[in-house]
Amino acid sequence: MQFPTFRASPEASGKASPEPSRPSSRTYLRSLGAAGAAAVAAVSLTGCGLFGGSWDVKLEVTGAGAADISYSFSGDNDGKTAAGQQLPWSKAQNVGFGFNDLGIKDAPPGTACRIYVDGKLKDEQKEPDDKGIVSCSIHLQN
Repeated sequence: MQFPTFRASPEASGKASPEPSRPSSRTYLRSLGAAGAAAVAAVSLTGCGLFGGSWDVKLEVTGAGAADISYSFSGDNDGKTAAGQQLPWSKAQNVGFGFNDLGIKDAPPGTACRIYVDGKLKDEQKEPDDKGIVSCSIHLQN
């Protein structure tokens, strides 16, 4: 069993108080890491609209038949692909600032894409090109 060691205070020994110590490098690194994490969190949350604007975005594809649909909402760096989707098709999400994209491949004639922001039509393409591709895109910013 170990007993704690007690030392007399500088005042009791008649010695002057030591100089205030500087924070250790470990404390400095912890503070720096916490500040960095807070900065990353703030930037991430801003992209979601928590510290900036946010919008309700609806992606829509109309037409008959089926098509391959690729889409991404603001903050989605990888995007998603839905192969062989029956039309009509739609997805909605509340997003922060950034790009919202919708692309249709192998689209039958008469296929159209639309992007609505807060219920208002912001982009519409009504006819696929000669390769069967039609796309819409909108950039939201504060």
